[in-house]
Parts: sequence; C-alpha cells; structure tokens
Amino acid sequence: MTYEQALNYIHSIPKFRRPLGNANLARLMEALGDPQDKTKFIHIAGTNGKGSTAAMLDAVLRAEGYKTGLFTSPYIEIFNERIRINGELISNDALAEYTERVKTAMDAAGAPVSEFAFVTAVAFLYFYEQKCDFVVLETGMGGRLDATNLIKSSVVSVITSIGLDHMQYLGETIEEIAREKCGIIKENGVVVSYPNPAVSDIIENTCAQMNAKLVTAKTPKIIDGGFIYEGKAYNLVLKGSYQPQNAAVALETLFAMRKRGIKISDKSIEYGLANAEWAARFEFIGEKIVIDGGHNIDGIRALKKSLNDLCKPYILVMAMMEDKAYEECIREIADGAKAVFATYVDMPRCLKPEKFKEILSGTGVPVFTDSSIERSLRAAESFAESDEIICICGSLYLAGEARKILKKTLAKKEKP
Repeated sequence: MTYEQALNYIHSIPKFRRPLGNANLARLMEALGDPQDKTKFIHIAGTNGKGSTAAMLDAVLRAEGYKTGLFTSPYIEIFNERIRINGELISNDALAEYTERVKTAMDAAGAPVSEFAFVTAVAFLYFYEQKCDFVVLETGMGGRLDATNLIKSSVVSVITSIGLDHMQYLGETIEEIAREKCGIIKENGVVVSYPNPAVSDIIENTCAQMNAKLVTAKTPKIIDGGFIYEGKAYNLVLKGSYQPQNAAVALETLFAMRKRGIKISDKSIEYGLANAEWAARFEFIGEKIVIDGGHNIDGIRALKKSLNDLCKPYILVMAMMEDKAYEECIREIADGAKAVFATYVDMPRCLKPEKFKEILSGTGVPVFTDSSIERSLRAAESFAESDEIICICGSLYLAGEARKILKKTLAKKEKP
C-alpha cells in the first residue's frame, strides 16, 4: 500500500458506523494485541483548547526527555499532523504500513470501524511499537463514545473549556455536552479541569461517582509575553488572550503527574511553555495576518477578545460550515470589524459567501464575496491599511487552505 492509497482508503471509510460505541474497535484492537493497554496516556476532552493544551503538555514532556506521542484532530495542512512522535509527523511510509496492517487485522476480525476509530487504531499501534513513554491523546468529538475512550486508564484525564458545538451529536444543551465530555473520567483516576462554571457541578459529580480526584485550574494573571500562575511568571509563545488559561490547565496536569511520581522539572515546564507551538490558534503569519480556527461561539468570542486586545482595527477573511451556529458567530466577530471578506472552502457543507451579506445586512459592515480563498486574501491585503490586522477565521478548513497559500507567498518573498 502506498501513502496515497492509504489516505484514499482512510477517507473511504464511513465517518459513522452502527451500532455506536467501541465494541468493534475493541475487537480490532484485541486482534492487534491491545497495544493501548500497554501505553500511558494523558487523555484530553473538551470543546475548545484541546489542541493548544495538548501541544503545551507535549512540549514540556519532550523537554524533560520523554519520548512522546501526540494524537490530535483535525489536521490543518496534511493528514500526517494527526499522529506525531517527539514533534515529528508520522512519515508517509509509516502511515502506509500501519494503515495496511490495521486494515488487514480489521478485515480478519470482521470488525468494521468508523474513519476516526480506524485512525485511532493506527495511532495506538504506532505509539506502542515506537515505545512512547507518554501519549497525549485528544478526543475526536465527544468523550463517552469517542474511539480514544477505549483506553482503560489514563495518567490524567483533562477537561478543557466546554461549550456548545457538535450539538447534533452530543446534545442540545451545555449540560448534555458536559456529560459526554466527562465520559473520559476513569474510576479512581485523576482529573484536571478548566474552570467551567456553567457545568462545574456535572464535572464534580462525575468525579465523585468515579471516586476520581479533581483539580480545577485557577485563573492566571496575564502579563506581557506570558502569565503569572500561583505567584510564578511563565513565558508563553502561544498568542491569544485565551491561551494563559489553557496553560494553567496544562500546568495543573503536570503538577498532578508529579504527584504521581513522574519526574518533571521546573526548567522543563518553563522551556516547554515558552516554546510550544500550535498552528491556526491566533497564529501570526508575518506581522499583520493572524489565523485562528475558532468555529463555535465560545471560540469566536475568545478570538474577538484577543483581537480587541491588540488595539488595532481588524479585517476578517471568513468561511463557515452550515452545521455550526454560523449566524451567531458571524454577527459576533463582525461587530467591530472594518470589513468582512467572505469566501468558500470546497466542501458541500460550507456556507455560501453570499449568506454573509444577508446576515450582516443593515449592520454597516462592508461584505465582499469571492469563492476563491486566494483572491479573498489578496483583496483583504489590498484593502487593509498599514496599521490594520487581517484575521482569517471561522473554519479550521479555511485556516489550513489559507495557511498553505500564505506560506507559499512568504517563501517566494524570501527567495534571493
């Protein structure tokens, strides 16, 4: 199987399989020797902040000298981003090899699984055979029925910010969503939570039922270039006013690991936080273009605060998916924008650019539409004054496409 064949096969697998749950995945993993039962995981669920928190934890553990696996989704530019060891993406050859092996085992076991579950199985096997000391494991969408929740135990279960997203699958209310996310909490385990005041009782009650120890991260003080937590200052390379709170969750997770006898020095924590990188989360490409993958109302509000903290006018380049609360998100982020350049990602569920004009009609915010992402970027750059920020947001798919275009442009400019 070649790399291209592997990707084509993975993407041909149905996104959902009936019945829901992990019974077939358990049979598949048993056929592979249950590698997930021989690996140590930091398991992360939540609506926002999972990727950033995972990146910080991974960076600190690597700084300490541990061999780390990192499993995240979705990817921004290339599929391989979802599976990494010590910061290195899984190679094309390795992805092809492991895909073929897992497919063979799945066929032999007669245990068909969903696309995400299949990729999870590939990651479990890869991380085990490459002898990772720890794996930072991000859930896909929920928690209770998520493929990653096949694991029987975790070093720490982490709950990041919980909000309204994927309601068609997880529930119509934040309480229902919280119960799904809390499904990763293990009996007698250790749990670190983002301060989620709206659902803190659900998190606390779940921990009590599971006899799990709960630590809730406190609110850090934001300073230039970082934050202060528990009286200690930390540098933080990740931008965005929301990142210090994610870092506080990462810190409490690391402190919890220490209490479990795992060696993690202050120096490694400081270095990891100061050097952790995560694409498309208030990520600057050049001096005046920022990319943020926020696509639900809480993510959009956090992005808006980060933009306002810059104290500069901003212009938006946006696309959104129809299965999101797009009207609320568009109105929220456009309030304060100088202009909106609405564009289109080549996906059936992408909102038509003209819909932005309809939503923002009467607000006084100029809306320009173009189905080409590249043309929209160029138009926004021409429109912007020298002191204005261009923000690309609304969809991780847009973030990935725009990032590719902008990186190519920068590379051309840097050539002698």
